[in-house]
Amino acid sequence: MSDPVEPADPPLDDFVAAEEWGLGDWEREVEQPPAPWPSPTLAYVAVLGIGAAGLVLLGAVGQGLEPAGVFRVGAVLVAAAVCAAALLRALLPARFAGMLALRSRRVDVLIYTSLGAAALALAVLVPPPTGG
Repeated sequence: MSDPVEPADPPLDDFVAAEEWGLGDWEREVEQPPAPWPSPTLAYVAVLGIGAAGLVLLGAVGQGLEPAGVFRVGAVLVAAAVCAAALLRALLPARFAGMLALRSRRVDVLIYTSLGAAALALAVLVPPPTGG
């Protein structure tokens, strides 16, 4: 017959000795390291959500809604999403920027800002489609 296997001791870094607390057994530590900014992907998901809302509005042009108003709002939302990506990439460290951090911070901010400004210029200057 084989000997019964005893359970392994808990890792010492997660527990503190009972003698330090005056207890008779091991006790789990309460202090946890601070969680990172809500999530490394939160910034990316926020930018993606704003851009998706703008694309939905752009897709709704010609579906019975007022083309001029919907087109402008949708195009401005897409531009705002790219500008928000530039702002978040400039302010957040790389570990919290998630998928917004593709290159160095300077290059990312430069590219996002250029694309956002171009999209905003197109949103303002391009005439909306006619309902014909």
